[in-house]
Amino acid sequence: MHSTQCHTRLWTFPHSTFKLTHHPDQKPTTPAMKTSLDHLPESKQQELHTISTILRDTLEDYLQGKTKRKTEYRILKIILFGSHAKGNWVNDPENGYISDYDILVIVNKPALVDEDIVWQRAEEQIGRKVSSAPLGLIVHDLEDVNNRLHQGHYFFKDIRDEGIELYAATPRPLATPGNLSEEERREIAQQYYEQWTASADDFYVCYELMMQKSHLKTAAFHLHQVAEKALSCTLLTCTSYLPKTHNIEKLQHLCIQIDPEFTGLFPLDTKFHRRSFRRLQRAYVEARYSLHYEITEEELKYLESEVNKLKALVEKVCQTRLV
Repeated sequence: MHSTQCHTRLWTFPHSTFKLTHHPDQKPTTPAMKTSLDHLPESKQQELHTISTILRDTLEDYLQGKTKRKTEYRILKIILFGSHAKGNWVNDPENGYISDYDILVIVNKPALVDEDIVWQRAEEQIGRKVSSAPLGLIVHDLEDVNNRLHQGHYFFKDIRDEGIELYAATPRPLATPGNLSEEERREIAQQYYEQWTASADDFYVCYELMMQKSHLKTAAFHLHQVAEKALSCTLLTCTSYLPKTHNIEKLQHLCIQIDPEFTGLFPLDTKFHRRSFRRLQRAYVEARYSLHYEITEEELKYLESEVNKLKALVEKVCQTRLV
């Protein structure tokens, strides 16, 4: 019996050994984060207040009756970042795109980051009560965020500089961002680019093989992985940040903050487009494990064309950053 699986290379990327470049005139502190939402309509300000409240209340409810270790869990900061923080959000439902409320929750314990039930419950409640924009939630512990800031990670530096603090359990500011030299930054980005484009290419070869064999479910899984690796390549090459998710819609929204051209990929303007994308989105789990997962050759051919557009855009955006 021939296996329908196609084996791909597994990549690892060692922790950077680059040293930060400190300038003698660099000040030891940075200004406090912004807290005003005055640039947003009153309705959006109210929704952000609702989001902040639900996040904190959900954790408080979860902690009732828990062991001593878990009762020490705390949310330290809730920060709005991205287009709503910067004032350039998009509301274009006719073409299937509405900017997320991008929210960073900073907690006191690494273990709380992995308490998925807390964040899933919060997301479900927020989805029922907040209607004007979807939620884009990421969770990190304080030590992790400060370490990334010290290392000069662009993604967290941008949040530190442009984000808006919705809630703070402590007045203590986030760490002062460090700096990498341009040469160091470019070398790290080049390594990310080479690693993740190669991974995407490997999965694409597997996708083509599965299509030739008419193994549509397995082909869908591999095409999902091509999209995931390509989007991940953009995030790591341009920001050195990648969230722990296989959700390609979430990854796409983060890429849109790097280049608005990502908005045009995987449009949701027709029933066929929406159904095709949702099936690709679900393929990471269901194409491998669900007896009820379905996808057609027509849908895969359409999705293949969108993934090829994605790969071309990733190359263009990343090469611009690597120059």
